[in-house]
Amino acid sequence: MALRPVTVAQLNEYISRILATDPLLGNISVSGEISNLKFHSSGHVYFSMVDSTSKINCFLPASYVKNLTCPLGDGIGIVAHGYINVYKKGGTYTLFVKDVQVEGEGTLTAAFERLKKQLESEGLFDRAYKKPIPEFPAKIGVVTSETGAAVRDIIKIIKSRTSLVDVIIFPVLVQGPEAPYDIARTLDMINEKFDDIDTLIVGRGGGSTEDLWAFNEEITARAVFRSRIPVISAVGHETDFTICDFVADLRAETPTAAAQKAVPDDNALIRSLENAKKSLLSQLSYKLDYADLTCLNMIRILRNTIVSRLDSYTHLIEQNRITLEENDPRRIMSKGYSILQDDDGKIVSSIYNLEENRRYKIFFKDGSAEFNIADLKKGENT
Repeated sequence: MALRPVTVAQLNEYISRILATDPLLGNISVSGEISNLKFHSSGHVYFSMVDSTSKINCFLPASYVKNLTCPLGDGIGIVAHGYINVYKKGGTYTLFVKDVQVEGEGTLTAAFERLKKQLESEGLFDRAYKKPIPEFPAKIGVVTSETGAAVRDIIKIIKSRTSLVDVIIFPVLVQGPEAPYDIARTLDMINEKFDDIDTLIVGRGGGSTEDLWAFNEEITARAVFRSRIPVISAVGHETDFTICDFVADLRAETPTAAAQKAVPDDNALIRSLENAKKSLLSQLSYKLDYADLTCLNMIRILRNTIVSRLDSYTHLIEQNRITLEENDPRRIMSKGYSILQDDDGKIVSSIYNLEENRRYKIFFKDGSAEFNIADLKKGENT
């Protein structure tokens, strides 16, 4: 005889009671790798745990999220502690998680390398996308925990280097499962509402790999990459490297180093300007001395040229004077020579230019006389 049929709801209710009373399924630990991780706005966390052949859905209530001591991220190997229950409406069973432990740093390293390879293949690490860090910013934004040592160190270093930069602190969670989403939301908000910020410092102080994991999450990396404001990544110590370091426009070894890279050192600038001033004055003095020496040389050369030319002209004038004196008609006439002119004032140099019965004038060294020629005696014309 067949049993009376039951409803779907009755079946799921029965299965739920069976699972709830099973001593193994009511307190079980499951190892696997996180997949399809989702943080709901309610604070609940949904994800799957997978191994090489199978998968189980997991639910982490918001009341337990705050107690987590390790990061959650796709690809991380974990051991989840909880119990199996049935989602009656959907007819599926789920691992209700109360606590999570990372299986080992090896799984974190594998997750790190997997995401790094993925983002690198998409070009998020390319230098072509790196924005220059402003050399003289007016306003710096710091995205970090408001209670950590990192924020105090950053403010201290910035204030010790310059008094011309305003610093705005944007407090965020830097550790735990909610931290990546808090950091990403804050970066997006700053880019939307604070267009006067020149540079962002994003990071935290040192810690374990699990402590720094928020800066290895994909959501954090993509928020850093899409920031229009240049980002300096400052996570942990000098030996710590995170995904954000590769995506950011500049990586700083520590938060202190980030502050040093973000702003100029006023005292160093003043010293540099003083040195530049001394160098310019020295160069100017040298050029003036060189110009003075050049002018003195040019004056000396010009003076020598003028003296030489004056001597040459004086000698030439003296030669011309002597020539003129030697050819002065008065000097010649003093030796007994005279000059004969016709009545037109033309000098007569040959007897053949004389005409009878024409008036002529003769000049001597001490006077002149006029006469008419009555008789000409011409010799041979040579």
